[in-house]
Amino acid sequence: MTDTNNRFIQLHLLVSYPPSNPNRDELGQPKVAIMGGTQRSRISSQSLKRAWRTSEIWEKQGLSIGQRTRELFLDAELGLYAKLKARHGEKSAEKYTKAILGVFAKPAKLKAKKEVEIAEDLIGKEIVTEQPIHFSSLEIERVKALVLSLESEPTKEQLESLLDETPRNIDLAMFGRMIAKRPDANVEASVQVAHAISINEVEIEPDFFTAVDDLNKHGSAHMGEQEFVSAIYYLYVCIDTKLLMENLQDKKLAKNALQALAETVAVIAPTGKQNSYANRAQAFYILAEKGSAQPRNLSLAFLTQMQASEPEKAIAKLKNIKDKFNTAYSAPQEKEMNLFGEGTLQDILDFVGDF
Repeated sequence: MTDTNNRFIQLHLLVSYPPSNPNRDELGQPKVAIMGGTQRSRISSQSLKRAWRTSEIWEKQGLSIGQRTRELFLDAELGLYAKLKARHGEKSAEKYTKAILGVFAKPAKLKAKKEVEIAEDLIGKEIVTEQPIHFSSLEIERVKALVLSLESEPTKEQLESLLDETPRNIDLAMFGRMIAKRPDANVEASVQVAHAISINEVEIEPDFFTAVDDLNKHGSAHMGEQEFVSAIYYLYVCIDTKLLMENLQDKKLAKNALQALAETVAVIAPTGKQNSYANRAQAFYILAEKGSAQPRNLSLAFLTQMQASEPEKAIAKLKNIKDKFNTAYSAPQEKEMNLFGEGTLQDILDFVGDF
């Protein structure tokens, strides 16, 4: 089991982004927040977690993740609705689909979407859920098996057997899930992720652009505007290793998951406007900590904004606040990776993997 002296693993990172817009608001502008009385750039935790769980790093390491979707029965590879329709007819296919989806969430009518072509005969049918549901891979396999074996309307016993009450997928174990209809199938998140916040004050800058038509020699084919910021971000992640072990029930898997998470946190960023700005951002400083004391976010270091042109001063400021907390409370074990000093990412991975 987990060493109770190392229940919490905390990651504090500083990451420099060039002019970019990796996480946009409803107007297409970079997300912001007011901190210490000044406007800061912000990257939401939802955006960060999405980038991490779908990264090639997790895939290459063979870490299984679930699928978060409203449209499980429309997935072309699974072909669940098509299989039901072929075997039982259109009316029964919709009825059976509603019954199966109803185990997880309230079914809803499929509406046409401009960006995706949908077969006309599917529109208006209750074959999606109102909200995305995070299905475990086992639940998807159970749904698939039920669809292939159905001879008539699914029974209550068959429907009840679909839920995976102890999902072993890494993303579910780390980031949790909530199924309002079935709280017994909820998973408490073992990883908490703060919104990344810039250490420097920002002003959103406009980028006016034109698109050239190669066959039109007398002007542009299109004009537009997009916004960007540049910043150094402080990012904080807290892992409850006790809860992670309870969710996974496998120490080796938990170690692999922790190391994969630490690696993705360091090198994977949201990809919004990536082709326009190439903001391939990696952490230039990582402080990893582990211990049993209550965790603490170190954003106090940047309550007063500072210049993004001084990354080494940002490191010193973060370490200074960390030392003050450690003096007032207790000092956890720690390991650093400092681009301007010593330490490597592998040092951090080895440190978090030994819990």
